Amino acid sequence: MPPRRSRPPEDDLPALQREINLLFERLSTFDRSEPAAGGEWIPSVDVFEREGALVVVAEVPGLGPESLRVAIRDDALVLSGERRTKRPSVAGTYLCLERPNGRFTRTIPLERALDARRATARLRGGLLTVIIPRRDERRGRETLIPIEREPDEA
Repeated sequence: MPPRRSRPPEDDLPALQREINLLFERLSTFDRSEPAAGGEWIPSVDVFEREGALVVVAEVPGLGPESLRVAIRDDALVLSGERRTKRPSVAGTYLCLERPNGRFTRTIPLERALDARRATARLRGGLLTVIIPRRDERRGRETLIPIEREPDEA
């Protein structure tokens, strides 16, 4: 015998619809904004909280700190950079070229009060990790975050 329900299934539909709408609203804040134009690409990112800080990890293989820019502008973290096209040698011709090249900009909205002055950015093994500690108040200005290169593990 199936378990007895306290309310009919029709009552669950509006609640389910509200939850789905809330989920889509939250996901839209992490949207990749506008699609990349020709010659541009968008790195994948992970965003999570750890030990009182917001952590953003972006995949940027092949880029050095000189090719990247990390800034906090208004209520958003802005990651940008450029991967230049590598030309084949005079004697060689590409048969397949799948790695993206060109410029990118990735904007991640910041919902919580964060301390941009204490933010750090590290580049290691093709991963750019930005850590922004929490703070009590917010200010609407841009702060550049220097990038340190850590040696890759051999």
